[in-house]
Amino acid sequence: MSENLENEDTEDDEDNEDDKAEFSDDKYSFDATTLLIGLQILPGVEDRQVLITAGIKGEPPIITSANLEKIAHNSVLAEVLEQLRQLLPQKAKEAATKKAALTASTKTKTKVPIPELPAVSNKTEPSQLTLFN
Repeated sequence: MSENLENEDTEDDEDNEDDKAEFSDDKYSFDATTLLIGLQILPGVEDRQVLITAGIKGEPPIITSANLEKIAHNSVLAEVLEQLRQLLPQKAKEAATKKAALTASTKTKTKVPIPELPAVSNKTEPSQLTLFN
């Protein structure tokens, strides 16, 4: 019975690893990931500035600014989204490079050689054990 539980545990672990791999591949797909969009309208009486951010979780966002009037009249947001669409393939390559470097660094661990012990010296010399006899 314990063998069945162990087999089920390893199968679940393999399924989780497959899910993680699929999720990370989708992370850099514009159409398959959640996009984070932020608008911050700064205070002001005239010509209020709006900070616009667009990005994905775990990556620095694209940041731009516009006048509040400009946002109301045309689609600055569409421009930011297009920038993000073009930037994501580059981010995917960078992430793959970082992951490969991390994987390579963990695989190239150096082994420390076991030091050789000194040869047993002459038995006629007294040792610590003979001092107490």
